[in-house]
Amino acid sequence: MVLDEKRAGDVRAVMALFHHIVESKRAGVRKPDPRIYLMCCEALDVRPEHAVYLDDLGINLKPARELGMRTIKVGEPQAALAELEAILGHSVRD
Repeated sequence: MVLDEKRAGDVRAVMALFHHIVESKRAGVRKPDPRIYLMCCEALDVRPEHAVYLDDLGINLKPARELGMRTIKVGEPQAALAELEAILGHSVRD
């Protein structure tokens, strides 16, 4: 039981880092369907061409790119963060 409580606390801590979360099971659509990317943009009031999408699977990057998003394939986390910082023009790390 203690592990379940710790896991739930860990999940809450991670979720608190985000402004908005779109869960495919609740949205009724999942990647790589372009509708889920558009749902995210709509929820954040951001046009796709002003968004950066990160994923570790190329199949999920393609529709985001086709919608006009900048995309970053995440392999090595520090490299992905460096690429994101280059796109944004500022650091995202402490």
